[in-house]
Amino acid sequence: MIKKDKRDKEIQQAEVLFSSYAIEIMQEEWMERVKFYIRLIGNHSLQGTVVGSVLDDALNVSGKMIRVRLLLLCSVFGSHWREKKDRLCILAAMVELTHLASLIHDDIIDDAPYRRGGKSLQNKYGKDAAVYAGDFLMARIYYYEAVEHLNESAAVLSKAVQSMCEGEIGQALCRYKENITVDEYFWNIRRKTASLFKAACHIGAAESGCSDEFVKKLETFGENLGMMFQLRDDLLDFISDKTETGKETHKDFRYGIYTYPVLAALKTERGKNLILPIMLENKQRMINNRRLAEMEEYVIQCGGIEATYKEIKRFAQNNKEILRGLNMDDETTRLIQELMKQLEV
Repeated sequence: MIKKDKRDKEIQQAEVLFSSYAIEIMQEEWMERVKFYIRLIGNHSLQGTVVGSVLDDALNVSGKMIRVRLLLLCSVFGSHWREKKDRLCILAAMVELTHLASLIHDDIIDDAPYRRGGKSLQNKYGKDAAVYAGDFLMARIYYYEAVEHLNESAAVLSKAVQSMCEGEIGQALCRYKENITVDEYFWNIRRKTASLFKAACHIGAAESGCSDEFVKKLETFGENLGMMFQLRDDLLDFISDKTETGKETHKDFRYGIYTYPVLAALKTERGKNLILPIMLENKQRMINNRRLAEMEEYVIQCGGIEATYKEIKRFAQNNKEILRGLNMDDETTRLIQELMKQLEV
């Protein structure tokens, strides 16, 4: 009975606080506050060096900062939201810096020439400087976690980084693996992509005093968003061009990374007969653009694109059910659904 009363009280607090504060969180002032801490934590004395230039470019944040917004939105469910305002913004900055460092390293691994419509940092400044810059950012995050005594949240963020590494390693081990399963694919993306979304939700909710039950629900919500994000990214590799995404299309397939559209198409007998020979050919030598175009057409014909749409909608539906279970008001639901829509296609 006591547990139920506590849960009901949290719901009431959430309904009152969320409606009045959620819009404020989304305002420019909050984003600027987080950006201030990003610059503070990423501060360096490497001006005039190549590594310093990489850091300056990286810290000039221009993305949607979805993980930041998730952390701050989830914090409103707790009763200590206002008194921990600066602490939450510092943690949001650390989550975003973790994401930025991972992008730098990811582009090095993938030898990606483009990022967000422009040259990737490793392409612009070289791999060595990019590696040093990514490592530097991670070191600064760990330093500030210690200085600000962010022990519990630091552990959550460090665990997420560990999961991100496990996912990247798992993906590398599956390269050119023509019999990779959907379960293996989901295992990899749940770690390499969704774990940071999950951590952002956990940190925001736990820091503001939410119960373990609330934290768990919001963790699941964040993980689902991360899965949607990766599936959407995989889908855009098939339905958009470089000018829209700022990335080279079909690079994953060319380098032996087989994503959900391909795996879904392979579930059909026709897909196996048409796509598997191209995968085996690609394993022997990198296929040309003509064969890539054939592969794309086969994936479309065999239902890979449609299946990916359905999978994204499945995770979105799961999140809608979570939101209904949290008993939020209409305005709150609208704000969070706006974030969800950014990850649907």
